[in-house]
Amino acid sequence: MVTRFKKNIFPIEEGYLPYIYLANLCIPFYFLLQEPPHKLFPGLFLLVILLIIYRQVFWSPHLSLFLISAEIALTLVLGYLYNPMYFYIIFIFTFHLVRLPLRWMYVLCGSFTLFSLYLVYKTGIVEHIYLLISMIPPLFGGSILPFIMKSSLRYKEMSENLKRAAEELEIKNQEKTLIEESKKRMLADISHDLKTPMTTIQGYSKALYEGIVDDQEQAKKYIKYIYDKSMRVTTLIDELFMFSKLDSPDYPINREEKDICEFYREVIVGYYDLFAEKEMQLSIDIPTDKILYPFDQKLLYRAISNILENTIKYNPEKTIVFIRLRKLKDYLTIEIGDNGIGIRDEIANNLFEPFVRGDKSRINDGGSGLGLAITKKIVELHLGKLYLDTKPIRGKTNFIIQLPRNITV
Repeated sequence: MVTRFKKNIFPIEEGYLPYIYLANLCIPFYFLLQEPPHKLFPGLFLLVILLIIYRQVFWSPHLSLFLISAEIALTLVLGYLYNPMYFYIIFIFTFHLVRLPLRWMYVLCGSFTLFSLYLVYKTGIVEHIYLLISMIPPLFGGSILPFIMKSSLRYKEMSENLKRAAEELEIKNQEKTLIEESKKRMLADISHDLKTPMTTIQGYSKALYEGIVDDQEQAKKYIKYIYDKSMRVTTLIDELFMFSKLDSPDYPINREEKDICEFYREVIVGYYDLFAEKEMQLSIDIPTDKILYPFDQKLLYRAISNILENTIKYNPEKTIVFIRLRKLKDYLTIEIGDNGIGIRDEIANNLFEPFVRGDKSRINDGGSGLGLAITKKIVELHLGKLYLDTKPIRGKTNFIIQLPRNITV
């Protein structure tokens, strides 16, 4: 395997920091130029090797410990062969040390300090106070500075973690507030949707009970009103119960691998009579080949039915309804569109929320306002997504159920 030479000297994400640290070569390089030729060229050779290792640390992080140890060893060799002032080289790779685990920092920094002090003693620099004082910075840079830098980085990391935790807590508090507001809104909507038919039932039943209605036909009409309103209350309670169950994180989903094309066709067939009553035209595009997919037949039937019922209920006669199933690379799409009355964008944004209706009114249409919210919950239980395209290629609206293909039973 051929290793290609990297065009960049240092990784782009490191920025200018590696170049800035190279400025610490100025002092040792100045001293090296004062050396005679027989010592100058070997010293330059060692510096070139040091620079190669310095560069390689950035490109081979898995070899960091070995390469940084080599950097320290070369620094000590230069200090021993030439002058202890070469210990200033330690500032070049101080921030390399910071990237190592703490235990290796102790080992390498401790080794550098001990060997440096030994070499200072051996070269006799202790006899010259001004030279000894000049050695304090590199000794500090190799023994103490890395730990200060690491502590600073840890403090910064802790500060960022605390800030991130505070932001996450704020987001959760906002979500909690939204949930509470949603619950209050739901309770208000439930109260409204139950109160209206119950008031009607009470009024008509009271009239019948007190004998106010003498006409037999009128009495039958009242009884029918009572029956219709009671059915509406029953529907609302059933859908509310279903929505509540689906909202539970441990709601069971019984997937079975079936031909989803045939299943979709069977669902559509069940609504042929309703489409025919309103003289709606169907444009069906479902593959003839089998597409086996694991899904909960009962739940997905209800999800599709909710969309179909809304399509039939809220669109005028002779509307064209587009039925489509597509098999794409990563997912399947079940689409139900139409060229009917359409849905305004401001309503479309919240259409899948509980008790939202297409006209945003509490009209007496027999619907619960929970159908599409239930559909969304069912699709999400299948790990899918539900979309509404208000500007489709064909028609005015297009509901899209997107189901991931990488699902196993």
